[in-house]
Order: sequence, then C-alpha cells, then structure tokens
Amino acid sequence: MSFTVIAKALMMAKTRNAGVILPHPKASKATCEAVQICCKAGEDAGAPKGWLQCVENPTMQESNNIMKSDEIRMILSTGGPGVVRASYESGKPAIGVGSGNAPVLVDETADLELACGSIVVGKTFDNGMICAAEQSAVIVSEVYDELKKLLTNRGVFFVYGNDREKLANYIRKGNRVNPEAVGKPAIEIAKKAGISIETIPKGTVVLATEEDKHDIGEHFLMSHEKLCPVLSVFKSDDFMDGVDVCSRIVKNGGVGHTAGLYTSKDPSIAFQRETIFVKQVPVGRVFINTPTSLTAIGTAFNFQVDPSFTLGVGTLAGSSVSNNLGPMHLINLVTVARRQTHIEWFNLPNRIYFNRGCLEEALRDCSKAYSTGDRDERVLIVSGKTNKKLGNVHRVASCLREEGFEVEVFTDVHSDPDMACIRKGVEVCERFKPDLMVCIGGGSPLDAGKFIRAQYEHPELTLVDAATRFIELRKRVLPFPKLGTKIHRLVAIPTTSGTGSEVSPFTVITDDDGKKFPIASYKLTPDIAICDSTLCDTLPKSLIANAGIDAITHAIEAYVSVAQNDFTKMHALEALELLFGNLAESYQDGTIESRDAVHRGATLAGIAFSNSFLGICHSLAHKVGAEFHIPHGMTNAILLPHVIRYNSSENPTRMGIYPSYGSPVAHKRYAEIARRIGAVAPDSEGLIEKIIDIMHSLDIPTSFEQAGVPRERFMKSLDQIAVDAFDDQCTPANPRFPMVHELKDLLIQAYD
Repeated sequence: MSFTVIAKALMMAKTRNAGVILPHPKASKATCEAVQICCKAGEDAGAPKGWLQCVENPTMQESNNIMKSDEIRMILSTGGPGVVRASYESGKPAIGVGSGNAPVLVDETADLELACGSIVVGKTFDNGMICAAEQSAVIVSEVYDELKKLLTNRGVFFVYGNDREKLANYIRKGNRVNPEAVGKPAIEIAKKAGISIETIPKGTVVLATEEDKHDIGEHFLMSHEKLCPVLSVFKSDDFMDGVDVCSRIVKNGGVGHTAGLYTSKDPSIAFQRETIFVKQVPVGRVFINTPTSLTAIGTAFNFQVDPSFTLGVGTLAGSSVSNNLGPMHLINLVTVARRQTHIEWFNLPNRIYFNRGCLEEALRDCSKAYSTGDRDERVLIVSGKTNKKLGNVHRVASCLREEGFEVEVFTDVHSDPDMACIRKGVEVCERFKPDLMVCIGGGSPLDAGKFIRAQYEHPELTLVDAATRFIELRKRVLPFPKLGTKIHRLVAIPTTSGTGSEVSPFTVITDDDGKKFPIASYKLTPDIAICDSTLCDTLPKSLIANAGIDAITHAIEAYVSVAQNDFTKMHALEALELLFGNLAESYQDGTIESRDAVHRGATLAGIAFSNSFLGICHSLAHKVGAEFHIPHGMTNAILLPHVIRYNSSENPTRMGIYPSYGSPVAHKRYAEIARRIGAVAPDSEGLIEKIIDIMHSLDIPTSFEQAGVPRERFMKSLDQIAVDAFDDQCTPANPRFPMVHELKDLLIQAYD
C-alpha cells in the first residue's frame, strides 16, 4: 500500500493537486505514515502546508461523505468493487481500477529458460502483491514436464493432496483473497496454512499447485487472484487450447487487466500467435516474453508501458480507462490552436508534350530506356470505337510498333465507363501483361484506363473503397494504393479539348447498378500527357462547343475555389485567355491556330482544377446531366452565370471552409477574370455577360427549358438533385458553402 501512496503522491505533486488518501483498514497505519512522509517532503519543496492528508481508519460513511464533498474534484479509486462503485456513485469524475487474475501461457516454441526465470522473478517481486503479477501459468503439454522441472530448480515447490487443500483454503477466504496471506513469503504462507515446513526445500520462493484445466470458475479457489507467491499451474493440449484456458481464467475475476505469453522470438511466429492471443483473451495488457508484474508497472523490461501502480481495466471491467494511470490523467488541458495554412503541393504528369504534331516524337520518347538500362516493351492501348474508326488508334499503334513495342489494343470503352468495361480491360492486362499503357480518346477512355491500371495492380481494391470520401480536400479517408508496380507508366492522349483528364487525378466509374462513383487520388494522375491538336481536327462542332465550355467552367471554378493558390491561379487565367479568345473561332471556322490554342487552354484548365478543385457548378451539373442526359459542358454553361451571381455575395450565408480562405473574395476573383478576358464591366456581371456571349456563339442554350428538359419532370426532381449535389465531392471547394434550399433555387433560376 505504501508504494501506491507514494505513486499517487508523486502524481499529485507533479500536477499541483492536493489530495486526501482514504486507506484500507488493514493498511491504515502504514498508509498514514507514508502520507506524512510524502506530505513533509512536498512541504519542504514548497508545496502548501497539509497538501496531502490521510484519514485514519475511515468508515464507509466517512469515505462517502468525503468523496461527495464540494472540495473534491476527482476520485482515483484503487480498492475493491465496493469502493470503486461508491466512487462512481459519488457524482464526481472518477477513475476506478479493477482486480487482476493474470495468466501466462507458455507455448511449445518458447525459450523455457527465459519463461521460467521471468515467471519466478515476476511472482516473487513484492511477494506477488502487484495486481498484474502472474496468478496462473498455462503450459502446453509438449513442454510441460520440462518447464515444471526448471521451475522446481528455481525454487518453486509444488504441493499436492491435503497440503494443496490447506493452501487453497488459506489463501482464499470465502470469495476473497485472505488479507493475512497478501504479500507474505512462501514459507510463512505454508506454515500458516498448516503445511509442514520440514517438507518444503530450503530456498523455496513460490508455492505451486497443479490444476485441472476444467477447474476454473467461482468455486475453484486456485483459479482466482492470490496476491501472494502462490502459483496455479495448468496443462493445455496445445497453443489454441492454452489460449482458451487463459481466456477462462481472465473471465474469472481479471477481465480487462493483464495476461502474458511466452512464445518464439521468431517475428513471423510470434506475430501470428500474439495476434490470436490478443484477440481472444479479454485484457488491456498483453506482455510477451517478459514478467507481467514488473512490465505492467513500467519497469526496464519494456519502454512502451507508462510507469504506474494504478492500472486501468477499461470498460470491459467497469473502468473509464484501460491504460496505466499517470500524471496526465490529473491535468485539465487547455488546447490552443492557431490558424495555419496547409502544406500544399502542385501535381502534374512527369512530362507534358504539346503543340501540333508532337504525338510521334512523344511516343518515340516512351521507348527510351530508364536510368537502370531497362525499357518498357509491351503496350496496351485503351480507347473507344470512335477513335478506332477515325484512325487515331492505328496511328498510335503503328508508331509504337516502329519503336519495337509489342502492342495490344483494347477498344471496348464506351461513354461513361462502367465496371463491366473495367473488368474486360483487366482481363486483357492479365493475359497480355503490359508494362506501358496508352489511353487515347476523350474523357471516357482516359478515365477507364486509370482505373483498369489500378484494378490490375490491386485486385483487392473495390470501387467503393477507391471512391471513399475525403476528410478534407487533400486527405482521403482511405489511402489509395501505390501504382506503377506492373504498368510502369500511363500515357494519356486527349482527342477532345475540355475534360482535362490527361493531367488530372480524377476518374468517374459507374458500378453495376448504374451509380456513378467519382474517384480522386493523385496516384491516378497520368505519368505522361501528349496534347497534340491534330487529333482534334475532325471533331464535330457540338463536341467542340460542349468540351470547350466545360474547360472554361473548369478554369473559372478553379480560380475562385477555396483551395486556389498562386500556382493554380496563373494556369487558370492563361487558360481562360486562350479559351475566350479562340473557342468561338475554333467552333465556327475550325482554324488550325484556334484549335491548337483551345487544346492548350483545356489542358491548362485541367492543371488548374486538378490542384485547386471545382465547385457547385460541377456538383449540380453532375446530377442534372445524369438525370436528364444533357451534355456535361452544356449543363455547366447553363448553370455557370447563376452560380457566379450566387458566389459573388460579400455576405454569404456560409463561407467556404479552408485554412487559406480567410474571407469572402469570390467577387474579387471574378472581377480579376473579367479584366483578364477583356469584359466590358470588370466585375462578376461583366464576366457573366462574356459567358452568355460565348454561349450564343457556340449555339448553346442558356436555360434548361431551351435545352428541352420537360418542366414537370424537372420540378419533381429538384429536391433529390439538390440533396445529391450538396453531397457531391466538388461542393466543399466552392467559395460559398451552400444550403440545400439554395442549390434548389439555383436550379429553378437556371430552368427559365
């Protein structure tokens, strides 16, 4: 008890707490003396007079009155179940601990000399008074006799017959430990139990009994806690049987406390057995190849256990803590947090090729050897039927074959790729075993290729896990696996000017039930992007218009995003200058110069939004497009003017949340865009006017009604679309955080 007093006194002194000690009646004299010594030492060091007090021989009523006193702020209860229960019923914050009944299992792979020495050291420390001391040893039958012999040689004396009965009846009185036996030497216990000490060898330090593994429970005295140098020894058939015996011992009065395992030092064996033991034995501490009593209180055997004489047993045994109690449990902490900007990064493909006619030169570079001298040899081309018909797939395949690559072509990608498409692509990969993947097409083949690669390299990756939400914009809840172990590089070649998928970490895959899953991870970013506008020379005008306005939306939303930064800002502005200056001409006249400028602008916009994300225009467009099958770019264009007006509020209902976004500045950023692209009015309205002008130039409708969406069906869908858009992963980056009813209002505004 004196150890406990000293430990508590040190905890209180370190944390500047005064305290009252309520001792057990059997230890009242020693406790009060220890309190006086500690109190004087504290006072000599500058503590207030009487900072530590002891109530000698308190009655239960006195203890209850003190615990309920207004002067008491917290209770540490280390007594029996009644005291612990009373502390919790006092109405004060309380931490109670529980009894231990620690078994140790010795399996057939253990170092028996180590196990023997550790068990004896642990059991004899403080004459077994520590609550975490070894109460029982469970030994696998294969090594039972050998370990028993070692224990006998180390001073463990086994008692049998009537002597065993005498010992059991002495150390346990009724259903409790006999206080007269607690902490007494083995010889003294034997003598008081009525065992003839002449039969006990000199040097005996522990008394032991052999018990049947089935004799565990309330009525079997030797299966309980003993708190003295007496050890129960059980034989188990094998390791798993031993685990079961330990579990039953713990459940007999030691739940949540301590258990030990002696097993192989080989990490591969030890880890497997530790895992099984920890899962099946309900304790808060498991100690491997080390004395449980000494390790539990934080001595030199292990540096991962905090020093303490007060050991929590967790909710399994009615305690609020399962770890060792220390000074930090007695401190009220004040958390001070300062606003900090995030550590950001700017992510790009390793190489981006651009300007007309760059395709062949870029593909030739793919044939070059790595620094190790190795090179890729087997290429899988991922594309769709359209690019196969247009000859783009043949153009790429021919160039790669000329460079010595073996080429396989997969052109079963359709619009909005689904898991059936992904599975087909993975099957091709498993058969062909490519080390390079080239994706050519619009957004769909590029999206499909990214996830085919991920599934091929990580078959265990599910679509649900891949699409797991973000804690915040740059922190996935579930880490995305590393790519590049089989397919060393992914090359993205866009044949449209708008998606930005060739430089983005995003992909969208549809599951087998038709639900779209947006996936975001910078590990999905292509390794190489080849932006050759000759591949866009035959694009239909509708695709030029819709892809181009999508790129404009990418750049605008990236520029006003809460995650906007200096690096994304310059790419977004340059993209907008190129797109506003050339998209109408590319659509109407199809000049080489305008097509090339739009192609570069779309990639720059992709770079911007890949690193600062998008906003609610895309959130709404994703849901409206899926419901009414309107082209994505057209949907964005119809919504964009209304979203700009909404975001331009200087007093929004709720501002977007991000450390680097300090106040509502979207209206200022829209004005910066307006000035850059030469709007008549250098503000949000001037930008909206420019957007509507270019929509007219591209023959894009300015409302959902003009786009042919039925009014009645649209109005019936509003509530669900608004809810789904609120839940879209683009929403958190919007500069104004929306309410669901505000999203609904935006949809209504965009209809007429």
